[in-house]
Order: sequence, then C-alpha cells, then structure tokens
Amino acid sequence: MKILAVDTSSSVCSTALLEDSKLIDENNLDNGKTHSENLMPLIKELLDRNNINLSDIDLIAISCGPRFFYWY
Repeated sequence: MKILAVDTSSSVCSTALLEDSKLIDENNLDNGKTHSENLMPLIKELLDRNNINLSDIDLIAISCGPRFFYWY
C-alpha cells in the first residue's frame, strides 16, 4: 500500500511517501507560514522524484495537530 503523508501542523511543511510501513522519501520545508503556497509543489516534487502518479496512492494521511494522524 502506497501512502502519501502530509504534515502542516508546525512551521515545517512536510510530505512523505511510504510503502506499507517503509519510508520511501520525504520533503521538509521550514519556510515560515507559507504552507498554502508550498504544499502542492512539495507533493508534486515528491511524486515526480519517485516516478509515482497520484493515482498510485492508496491512502492519504494528514496531520490534525501535533503528534496525531488521521487516515482517510
């Protein structure tokens, strides 16, 4: 199962790709409060760098406050 994880709950905007429980790759950008400008380009860069299409993603995990992920 391929998972795209996104965390914007702090000043660091983070994206990650996982295959089951194994980390494939990640991006972290500590650029202040610019998440709305940088999140989509970070996701695209991560997917492109790993030759993965959004349609290949089985699950998207997003942060909802510090330390917790909700799975959709």
